Amino acid sequence: MTTKERILEEAMKLFSIYGYDAVSVRKIASSVGIGNSALYKHYSSKQAIFDAIVDQCKKHFMDQCNYAQDTMSPSKEDFVTMCLSMFKFQIEDELIVMFRRILLIEQFKNENMSRIFKEFFIDCPINSQKLIFQELMDHGVMVKKDAEVLAMELYSPFFMYHTIKCDKEKLEQLLKAHAEYFFTENIIGEQRR
Repeated sequence: MTTKERILEEAMKLFSIYGYDAVSVRKIASSVGIGNSALYKHYSSKQAIFDAIVDQCKKHFMDQCNYAQDTMSPSKEDFVTMCLSMFKFQIEDELIVMFRRILLIEQFKNENMSRIFKEFFIDCPINSQKLIFQELMDHGVMVKKDAEVLAMELYSPFFMYHTIKCDKEKLEQLLKAHAEYFFTENIIGEQRR
């Protein structure tokens, strides 16, 4: 791992524990085991470090969203699998967990952090799911409805539960049932009965 990568890794850990405002460049440099001047060779400021973390997390998050969308076929099984894999990604991926924690800590103090939190953990998932619902409707698998409203309905419990600690096994069962029920409620065959 390069010094530049170690700086991001240590800054992420520190920000996720203490919050952005409570962590100094000196604390980051000390955690990496370098001096301030060595850190400044890689990043011009604490904000530059944070911006690099945002870029890294955004790429990581979008890669996972795109992979989930690209590997999903228009079927109930793939839909449920995709929902659960994205939820697991958000609660188990160390980088995303730390990033969410930073944003949760800082969103009420910093308008930019609030905007980033909304973009990552609300807008991106809802927009991704909206596209998936639209594709399911376009393939005739689901009844035509407002894809954005469907995405909001689906994502709400996933969002609520990824912000709290709870029994993961029981939660996974509940979310699987939610995705299956949700899907069944909107299948064309179910609507024709």
